[in-house]
Amino acid sequence: MGGPDPAAAGLLVRAARTLAIAGGLLLVAAMAVTVASVIRAAFGQPILGDTEIVEMLSGVAIAWFMPWCQLRGAHVRLDVFTARAPAAIRNTLDAAASLLVAIVVAVLAWRLIQGGLDAFERGRETMFLQLSFWWGYGAAALGMLLWATAAASQALAAFGLAKRLSRA
Repeated sequence: MGGPDPAAAGLLVRAARTLAIAGGLLLVAAMAVTVASVIRAAFGQPILGDTEIVEMLSGVAIAWFMPWCQLRGAHVRLDVFTARAPAAIRNTLDAAASLLVAIVVAVLAWRLIQGGLDAFERGRETMFLQLSFWWGYGAAALGMLLWATAAASQALAAFGLAKRLSRA
């Protein structure tokens, strides 16, 4: 039993990278709104609802960064207690952590989807600009679903590696 399917792994990496780049563009847009708002406020013409735009763009951007962060192993990790442990133990713990992340993030994605459907059905909008909330929930859920997939993929690959190492 080999590792993950290379084509599927490649697709996952490309999707995560693309979403991370799009998240970066969302943060640039949020920054532009912030700069424009500060400049206009200096002249007594603030942008009404600027915080609504920045909050939604930032939240979606963060969700879109997380799959790439997962695949790159860029999460904070405390390995002071396991640094000297055998590779099989470290890999098993990493696999368990990735599996736990996949489960938690899948639940978060499910709740975001439910929240988006609820916001759509109720017609929930932001206070000043009357922007619909549902799109933000849906966009963030997309990032969370990809993150859960990335973490599950890593867990499966790591459990396979841990099994091979324990047999050696």
